[in-house]
Amino acid sequence: MTRPETPEVSLSLAQARRIAVASAGPTTTNTDTATVLARLNAVQLDTINTLARAHQLTLATRTGTTTANVDTALWRARYSIAFEYPAHALALVPLHHWPLWAVRRRTSRKRREYPAPNIRKTILDKISTQGPLTLRELRTDDEPTGWDWGPTKTAVEFLLWSGELACTRRTGWQRQFDLPERSIPAEFLTDALTDEACLKTLLTQAGQALGVATCDDLADYLRITTATARRLLPDTPLLTTRVESWNSPAWTHPHALPAADQPRHPGQALFLSPFDNLIWHRPRTTLLFNFTHTLEAYKPADRRVHGYYVCPLLAGDQLIARADLTRHHDTLTIVRTSFEPGPHPTETAQHFARACTRLQETTALRHTVIADSAAPSATVKALNHALTRASTGNPHP
Repeated sequence: MTRPETPEVSLSLAQARRIAVASAGPTTTNTDTATVLARLNAVQLDTINTLARAHQLTLATRTGTTTANVDTALWRARYSIAFEYPAHALALVPLHHWPLWAVRRRTSRKRREYPAPNIRKTILDKISTQGPLTLRELRTDDEPTGWDWGPTKTAVEFLLWSGELACTRRTGWQRQFDLPERSIPAEFLTDALTDEACLKTLLTQAGQALGVATCDDLADYLRITTATARRLLPDTPLLTTRVESWNSPAWTHPHALPAADQPRHPGQALFLSPFDNLIWHRPRTTLLFNFTHTLEAYKPADRRVHGYYVCPLLAGDQLIARADLTRHHDTLTIVRTSFEPGPHPTETAQHFARACTRLQETTALRHTVIADSAAPSATVKALNHALTRASTGNPHP
């Protein structure tokens, strides 16, 4: 498809930010887990559980429910709503999107790590006979456990990627691997779509989830090459877009445009998981919010600038602070925090307190405490004052 040389849409940075926040939907509540998952197309999984699991926070902040209820909807309901797949890292993907990932399944079968026929047969026969099995149950006695990629783990991961195994359930935090014909509904169990058909649809869906994005942003969302995204984007419904102060051309989903002139209510405040879809791609986060987000959990402690599990604070359509958060028994603990320049510190503290109240509800915690060393004394004092007022139902000074 030939596109006009002049961009079809022109947006200010503020409009682009509104579209992005409205599309990702982190302040929309009172909907079900399956609907949110279908809107985002993929929700990243991660093992860190210092506050809650990444997928729990991403989904619960959009459904208005608790993190425990998210897992019930995913893994303990009668019918599965998602399968796990490396769509963007390891992620939850809506069950009906199985046909769209045929492109990655085909590619996985060509990789050098793809297991040999005898290894595939051993694993598939065992699961066929015994039913769904965890990795622990599939490993042999002499294999490494935990994070080590021994022969069985490597084979199972690539059988998952190739579509010869599927995971739609977990027991505790252990994945249950089964044959796709027993876990994926028959109407979705197909590889019929061509690679280009898969990718065009996936790019369109990524565009809807992001609202407005550069070619690089869209490629990152799907973990495909920027060159592939650039080649296929003209054949999608996304509109070529110029965004104020962005050096790269952008693309906007037409359904996202009404949000451009609908400012978010500044009183809507919440903490985002470090793995939240809105802030997946660090360059995009910087362009949209003038906010540098870095995942430091996997760095040595002495190299961390902001902390271990740092959650950005979204108020309206701005990222105004960040906090290193953890839980202990029934208490949310603020280990370290810093405010962004711009809003008055008292105003930021009020948003911070509201976000803590919401996070307590999401994670079923009863209290919030801030460490004395979390920030300069004036900031700690302002936060304690705001938290006290929020706990009594009077958030304003």
